[in-house]
Amino acid sequence: MSVEVSLNTPLAEALSNAVQPKLTEIGWATGQSDDLALGEYIVLMLVNGKTQDQIAAELSNDLLQLAPDDNGAVDFAKWLFEQVYILNAQLNGGAAPPSQGTQESQSNHTYLSEEHQLQDQNRQLSVSATLDADMSEAMEDVQDSSMWVSQGLKIGEP
Repeated sequence: MSVEVSLNTPLAEALSNAVQPKLTEIGWATGQSDDLALGEYIVLMLVNGKTQDQIAAELSNDLLQLAPDDNGAVDFAKWLFEQVYILNAQLNGGAAPPSQGTQESQSNHTYLSEEHQLQDQNRQLSVSATLDADMSEAMEDVQDSSMWVSQGLKIGEP
């Protein structure tokens, strides 16, 4: 069973509310109100149908520049996809996350079906310039914020 995350839905809002404290817990955010860009970008990646592996790679390589032996992004992406299923079950009566022993869980932890991925690819081809601009702005905000966080400074500090 696949779960689709769409913008401006209770599921997307619940995910956003779950992601931000987790980012603070693992040290990727400061917890300040102006430190929301990374969490918003992560939810946008889900909306755009990114797989667990794609999200982990983008976080690790592009956004946070983690060391190659740092499994933090992989662990976070696993947690994130578990939250998608848990929150969907709570909000919409959907299925619980696949158990750790299932074949689906073992195959790259990709819980979105191929059909869903194809639909998202087709949707991405026709995505509006507005969403592209939003993601570009969010990426810039994330990169600016992560620079401040990595230097141990609070966002907005001179």
